Amino acid sequence: MPMKPQDSCSSSTMALRCSANYVVIVKSASYGVAQIAGSCAYTPGDCVADAMSAIPCTTDAVSCIFLATRKKLPQCSDKFNDYLHVEFDCVPLSMDDPAKEYNICQNGTDITSDYGIIKSPGYPTQFQTTTPECFRSIQVPSNKTIRLWLTDLYIGSTLGNCVNDHVYVVDSIQTYRHCFRVRYSYPYLCSSTIIIQYFVKSQLSIYRGMRMYYDIIDRPANDNCPNSNVTITTVRPTPDTTTTINQITTTVTPTYVLLGIASSTLSFQLCKGQSSTIQCPVNYGVVITTNIFGVTQSGLCEDHDATKHCVATTAPTFVCRQSCTYFYPGNRTIPSCGNKIATYQYVDYQCIPTKTELISPNTSCPLDGSKVPIQINRRGRFQSLNYPNLKRMNCTYRLKTDPGNIMNIYGLDVSLNGFVNDCKQNKITFIEDGESEGSDFCEQRSYSLLYSSCSNELDFRYIVNNEAAFLSFGVELYIESQARPSDWTCGKPVVTSPQTTIRTTPFTTPTAGVLVNESVMYARDEVESNICFGRSSSYSCPLGYTFMIIGAFYGVKKQASNQCEFVQGDCTQEALATITQCRNDVPNCYLSYLTRRRLAYCSDNYADYLHLTSQCVPSKSVENITNVRTYDICDTNSSIASMNGIISSPNFPSYQQTANEC
Repeated sequence: MPMKPQDSCSSSTMALRCSANYVVIVKSASYGVAQIAGSCAYTPGDCVADAMSAIPCTTDAVSCIFLATRKKLPQCSDKFNDYLHVEFDCVPLSMDDPAKEYNICQNGTDITSDYGIIKSPGYPTQFQTTTPECFRSIQVPSNKTIRLWLTDLYIGSTLGNCVNDHVYVVDSIQTYRHCFRVRYSYPYLCSSTIIIQYFVKSQLSIYRGMRMYYDIIDRPANDNCPNSNVTITTVRPTPDTTTTINQITTTVTPTYVLLGIASSTLSFQLCKGQSSTIQCPVNYGVVITTNIFGVTQSGLCEDHDATKHCVATTAPTFVCRQSCTYFYPGNRTIPSCGNKIATYQYVDYQCIPTKTELISPNTSCPLDGSKVPIQINRRGRFQSLNYPNLKRMNCTYRLKTDPGNIMNIYGLDVSLNGFVNDCKQNKITFIEDGESEGSDFCEQRSYSLLYSSCSNELDFRYIVNNEAAFLSFGVELYIESQARPSDWTCGKPVVTSPQTTIRTTPFTTPTAGVLVNESVMYARDEVESNICFGRSSSYSCPLGYTFMIIGAFYGVKKQASNQCEFVQGDCTQEALATITQCRNDVPNCYLSYLTRRRLAYCSDNYADYLHLTSQCVPSKSVENITNVRTYDICDTNSSIASMNGIISSPNFPSYQQTANEC
């Protein structure tokens, strides 16, 4: 079923095809810059960047046809891709033998056949919720291994940690979690037993449920799979999810547990084929503070040294609660290191208390708007009023600890905005003295270090305007006081200079230019730009286009002497959700960076610049100049056949309700 990889030149059509009764499942997709001039096919050594988000293969059709878009690649010195490279499988949709189609909810019955399809009850037209969770196991002989595909999933839990609706696949290395709408080719699975768990609580008429296909094949001779015979158990489908694989147990109680505080920073390093289990004590949770992949010059797995190795810091790839297992298969490509394979993975983490005493007052906000004092003597747990239910509030708490100390604030649960990280209606904000704006958070459902204070006092603002946010519960924090480190570099002073003068004169939006010598409208190339602190910038697209910001982050310069622009190695923090300007359907935009932003992920230093990725995208035809086809999403009599076009709702931009889903 693995198919020959496909390559297409940029701006050309790519077609992925399977035979009847099979469906396309994409395993990987990459934009590529060819070493050989004029080449439109991948060769080892090409500069590549991930392109999975550009693949639209989401139906049961035997073919998937789409445009291989042209894209500027920051990972490849801002060059445009020459081609799109896709690897995919053709996977069966149904079985000739009905005995090889299994119901995921026949709990306790092992699946022992060499191949088959596993479905949820009522799939796909009679969707059903599950009570309780369903699970099946597949036994794999010692000389065999299993391949698994999630060929269709459409359930609830749009984003986040998939608590209320999910599919879990558990093997001896880790747990793979999926929810909402996904098609997925699982990586190499090691265990002699695989457990599949399925749980859905949300009910919508458009949901279909789950369908999987598996087959069992001969185990490769060079297999390097650790713990293949370890006994595995189901994973608990709650926020307290734990992975009970290869746990490290000890009878000695750690000192930090006796003191009831967070552990110091712990770490481990994985070379190719190695795994490591993190196990925190009872009533403690795992906070991953650093996840680094490193490339060494020697190609050998040397001890981690960021000053000598080319390293890339990434976000954790899965949710870790009280326990979890990391495994590095040795195949992580690092674009910023010349597309070399990482020699090792390095992880820093802490174990933090999750069930300490409450320090939050169980009272409503003062009517006079005064601040509510909260004293942090050593540690404590804050819960928003009425937790785990949202309540409309606008409160400011004054957090205070002993002089000479700082406060580390960890998120146990920050669920305020329905899984959408756009902190407008509901949010929490940490504001240091002397600052007018602070650091906002509204969605952080895994344990994490949110903020470390600069001094022993700060304002903590809690705002809820929409108490009906989807699957949102409020805020639970763990706050711990510690002596201020001698080398604590919290923020940088705001420098006033002629270069950081704030504009006082009105800004006039420039008139968009008309199109010249264009017969067809296409999305323009992505553009990278930087706005230094205290500066502003204006952007303009041709008539008929809409200016869109598709990526943004704040950055702290690695070297003070660097120019005010992104350089590899700068500390950065995502900013797209914080930008409220340039959200209108117009070709022009004016954007400024006039209020210093302190970055929690960069040791609370102030950002030197705002880095943007923007694009001009067609939005309407321009009379007598050029034309772009517009399709009505509800007009099923008009098929979408052109290479580009605009899809709009009926009567857009005037709002019109629909009788049926379009």
